[in-house]
Amino acid sequence: MTPHKPLAVLLSPRPTVVEAARRVGARSLVLAPDLSAPGIGQAAAAADEALTVDWADHPRLMMAIGHLANLPARASVFGFAEASALVAARANEALRFPGNPHAAVAYLTDKASLRGKVNQLTGSPVRFEHCDRATLLAAVAARVGFPCVVKPRTGCGGQDVHLLRDAADATALAAALASEPALIVEEYLDGPEYSVEAHSRAGSHTILAVTRKYTSGAPGCLETGYDLPADLDAETTGRVHQLVTATLNAAGQRSGPSQTEVIVTARGPRLVESHAHPGADHISDLLLMAGGTDLAALTIASVLGLPEPDAPTAARYAGVRYLRLPPGLLTAVDGTGEARALPGGTGLEIAVPIGGHVPETTSRVAGHGYVTAVADGPQELEAVLRKAQDTLRPVVVPAPAKEEEHTAA
Repeated sequence: MTPHKPLAVLLSPRPTVVEAARRVGARSLVLAPDLSAPGIGQAAAAADEALTVDWADHPRLMMAIGHLANLPARASVFGFAEASALVAARANEALRFPGNPHAAVAYLTDKASLRGKVNQLTGSPVRFEHCDRATLLAAVAARVGFPCVVKPRTGCGGQDVHLLRDAADATALAAALASEPALIVEEYLDGPEYSVEAHSRAGSHTILAVTRKYTSGAPGCLETGYDLPADLDAETTGRVHQLVTATLNAAGQRSGPSQTEVIVTARGPRLVESHAHPGADHISDLLLMAGGTDLAALTIASVLGLPEPDAPTAARYAGVRYLRLPPGLLTAVDGTGEARALPGGTGLEIAVPIGGHVPETTSRVAGHGYVTAVADGPQELEAVLRKAQDTLRPVVVPAPAKEEEHTAA
């Protein structure tokens, strides 16, 4: 690698992140526990260099990249997911590399601390309490008020989030919890959900897009799709921007991407949570499709002091819908050719292989594939996405029952 060229150290990146580093003029070093893992292998092959490193182990990470502090060129560690963003911030502080402060990333992972600070700094408070003992859950939930939401203080990805409708739900959940969980209990926020994508530089925050998020509704609230940009009036958009800016300021966010989840209630926008990394992979893809914003390229360039990508000129609507298949064995998917040929369609993927078992949808498996599209307006976008979904005809048959083994008496 050319020693005088800025270096982007990438923790288990998508292949598109490696491509983004190259486009802005940075060298790339991919670190991953398994360089042959799906997606990682492609990223490693495209990078200037790749190393097998369990980057979640801080001492091992420092042993692997500590020498980079002596490079004559600027360098920084980048993580574009929940765990890797926190690790990258800690590594950058240890090596005195530029990047987002570790304290800011950590603050955004602690939902209770962030909630308390945002409640103090904005006129959009949300009722909440900590709960560190399962035996106290019912009482805490009653004080917050039903319905309410229970989730881990530092959880991510929608894991272990529970909707409590009444005291019976609280008692049942308490019986299933560990004796001393670290939970936050919040009032239930009713209204449409939005994901706000932003980029920060030197503590100044630029809102890149407000994305409409669709879910299956309570209690599972599985993600079913996104539209970017959201079809919101100017006043509501302005209030969402103000809430997000206040949230990022409260956390001390200084640089790089962020995703802030907001629900627009009858009382106005309310914070759900915020993260110091981009939203779901498809949101970054939609940003690129709709407006030409490459968030990874923008982040790497701004942190490494490289020329930032040109400001986007396109202004289209982009969306994704996740496909959900019935349980059983997938034997065929008819209509894929027709769906791919639809005007405005940009992508289609079936995640379950033909002959494979269709897994149950969960917070981690929101769907079994997806369709993406672009259009000149929200109604046209919805029509293309619906047409693509209706055109696909998956053939799923019941899985054969497991044969019982019989032993002779």
